[in-house]
Order: sequence, then C-alpha cells, then structure tokens
Amino acid sequence: MTFGIDRGITRMLGRILQYKVCVLVAIFSFVPMVVHAAEMKDFAGTWVMRLGPRNIFVLRFMPDGETLRGTWDRPVKFSDNNNTFANMSSDVRKDRISHVRLVDGTLHFVVVNANDSKDEDMYAMRLDGDRAVMAFDDIPAGLVVAPLLFERSGGDANVASDWKPNRLYTASDSDVPSAEMEKIFSEDQRVRLAAKVDWKAVTGTDSDRREQTRKLLDAGSLHTGKDYEEAAFVFQHGSKPDDYLLAHTLAMVAVSKGDATAIWIAAATLDRYLETTGQKQVFGTQYSSDPQHHWTQEPYQRELISDSLRQQLGVPSQAIQSEQLKAYESQK
Repeated sequence: MTFGIDRGITRMLGRILQYKVCVLVAIFSFVPMVVHAAEMKDFAGTWVMRLGPRNIFVLRFMPDGETLRGTWDRPVKFSDNNNTFANMSSDVRKDRISHVRLVDGTLHFVVVNANDSKDEDMYAMRLDGDRAVMAFDDIPAGLVVAPLLFERSGGDANVASDWKPNRLYTASDSDVPSAEMEKIFSEDQRVRLAAKVDWKAVTGTDSDRREQTRKLLDAGSLHTGKDYEEAAFVFQHGSKPDDYLLAHTLAMVAVSKGDATAIWIAAATLDRYLETTGQKQVFGTQYSSDPQHHWTQEPYQRELISDSLRQQLGVPSQAIQSEQLKAYESQK
C-alpha cells in the first residue's frame, strides 16, 4: 500500500525500517473501547505487541514525578504490510520516549530513535483495561488500516529473538501444527494410494474433507505453513473453480509462512483453476485423458513460463513433461 504523503511512505513506528515499508495507521475507531477518563498513572507499566507467542514490540512507561518516562524496544530491522511482519532481525533497539502528555484520556508521546536523536515520531495511545491501541499522532485523516494492539505484560517482557527467515508473522501465529488438519490430509492421501481406487467413493469423501477443512479455516485453527499446504491439497481435490482458487490462496499462505515445498501446489492449483475456467494452464502440471485414454495437457500456454522459471517452482521442464505424457499413453 502506498500513500501520497511524504511522511507516510517511509515511516512506520518511528522510521523503524532502513528500507521502504508501508505505513500502518492505527485508527482508534477500529477497536471497540470502553470510554473512561484514563489518568497518567494508568499508562505506567509494560505493554507488548505480540505476533502469536512472540513479542515484536515492548513499550515501558515509568513514573517520573507527575509525568512518565519510557522506552520502546523493537527489532532493529523488519518489514511490514498491514499488520503482517517479516524479515525480522534478532538484534533489538531500545528507543527513548519523551514529551509525554495526557489529553482527554489519551496519552501523547514522542519516540526518539536510539541511533539518531533527530529522528522523532509522535504517537497517541488509548487504554481499554489491560489493552491499548496505538496510532500516529499527526497522520492526516483518510488513511485507514489495521491498528496496532498492545496488552499489559510483566516487567520482564523482552522482544523475541527467534524469528525465522522467509516467514510472515501475524497476530494469530502459532508454531504448533493442527493435528486435525494433519489427520484430514493423511486420509486425503490414503484413499488415493489404494491398490484399486474407487473414485466415486473418493469424490464423496473429498467433499466431507473440504467441509472439515473449511471449518478449521473459519475457526482460525490453521497456523503453520504445513497446515496451509495440507489444506491446499484438500481443496485441490475439489469439484469447482472456487475450490481451486481457494487452494491456490492457501498455498500462497503456506509459502509466506516459510514452507517452501508448497510452491509446487501453488503452481498446480493455479493451473487447475485456469483449466476449469476455460483458460490455458501455464505451468504444465495438469494431465487429463478422454474415454479412450488419450492423454493430453491441452489447453496449454507453453510460451509464457520458461523452464528456468518452472525450476524455481518445482515444476518439471517441458521435456520431462513430454516424457511423462508418453508414459501415461503407454499405460493404455
């Protein structure tokens, strides 16, 4: 997301990046909050913003006479896009909080970059019990995206250092795979590996597995790349274009969460979606036969994707695909 204001394009939480990022503007109206006249002392303590079990930001306010002083700990580097975060460094930077004032129950303060005292940003914070929502203090109206949510924590809270490369993090993250999703996927594969497959029966149970998987998705029960890759395979065995489009979406999430093996199912789901909507597949992952068992990959747009790009996606070259087609034909 790009905004047409100079300050908004490159600044997020006090110019926290050393490269271009999108701005996250926390709009207070996004989160239902209890209206109460918070006092300065109510903000004292430790506040954290979590991505699953990990703290990405730790905000501390300490009493200082009639006002507060504080610090903001955060990874030295990371990238963000609408409350999703990636490319986190394990090193932590401790910025200083200054110029704290309370206006109508909202705490306004300035964050000073620990590496550049001239780099300052203003924020506003509002409380709802042991929760808080944060916004830039001087962003023009009209820029609306998800807020930054903090919660009160113990004083020993620290910014996490065990971030994994090539993984996207969200607030609902977990490192624990879904046992239910694994069970559904295992059954999806088992029925296809039988010595003699009863495809009519498999089609019926496929529908049940899609419904079970959809319930897990709706409940927010899938978290890991493995979870989403398994869900992608279940919907790849669907019956209509929307199933394949959802499968492709699930595969993209799996890749974003660091499951590089899901790149193949991402390609295959797109091919199947294109094929079932009357368009040409582009990777060459789909083979089909007519009642006479003549095998084909058509319709197939072979020129769009090069073999070198197919290799990056875990897809066989066109030469190997041709050999595979011959192998299927020889089984007639």
